[in-house]
Amino acid sequence: HGLKMGKKTNVFRGEPLVIFFIGMAGSGKTTLVHRTSIDLSFIKKNHYIINLDPASITCPYSPNIDIRDTIDYKKIMKEYFLGPNGAILTSLNLFSTRFHQVKKIIEKNELNFDYILIDTPGQVEIFTWSASGSILCEAFSSNYPTIILFVIDLARSINPLTFISNILYSCGVLYRTRLTSFMIINKKDITSMDFLREWLNDFESFDNSLTKENFFAGTFARSLALTLDNFHKKTFFIGLSAFSGIGAFRLLSIMKRVNKAFKIQFQLNLENYLSKIFSKFRKKIFEDKKIELKKKKNIEHQ
Repeated sequence: HGLKMGKKTNVFRGEPLVIFFIGMAGSGKTTLVHRTSIDLSFIKKNHYIINLDPASITCPYSPNIDIRDTIDYKKIMKEYFLGPNGAILTSLNLFSTRFHQVKKIIEKNELNFDYILIDTPGQVEIFTWSASGSILCEAFSSNYPTIILFVIDLARSINPLTFISNILYSCGVLYRTRLTSFMIINKKDITSMDFLREWLNDFESFDNSLTKENFFAGTFARSLALTLDNFHKKTFFIGLSAFSGIGAFRLLSIMKRVNKAFKIQFQLNLENYLSKIFSKFRKKIFEDKKIELKKKKNIEHQ
């Protein structure tokens, strides 16, 4: 997923790995972007940060490209008579219309950095049904190796219904974007992750937790859980704390492996693509020669 034949793509140029940080509001996306930026700077890896959250008041990091520089979130609320969520979606839609300018800036500097970190708003619907989310993901994935880190708040996931809703959102993002996705279980320093590991490895344990929810939502979640069991068995989970840095270096090592895997896979895809083109080209030449020989024979016969 995410490896497309873009016009600008060249596997030998050492292209940056693009990482979208997506998740519910308050899950710790911005803090994780900051932590990842600190860790990348520590190992001397150049990176580029893009902030796509127009409603954020302060950022702990210094973004290279900031949506707030061009889009006034509060002005959009007043001008279009929108609420907070509607104004954020509209801001992203307006920003996506100018994204070709952002793309040009990145293409000029792409050889100078190894990673592009993209911080997103807490409105997950941007990436599940909004046009702007698709435009942004496709713009990057058509030119660069691109992955999604879906951030989950561990403290809130103690409630099995909250956890199943997070899984549903991550499924929606995966099927909408069709990009390689990882589940980041954040805030590991607040509570133990043992209960979540048990849920992920043992469906019966998770089912028993949902049985305690006696109202309609619990019954509905149980019916979904079996369907989603296959999904979260195949999805890679990483537990960490963006605030304290616990497990953050494990994320970096995974990012390195993913980047290498993308390049190897792209090279294989490129070689297969070129071999198909050359085989078609040879076939066409052979057919053209056969036609020419027939014409010559006809002329000689006449």
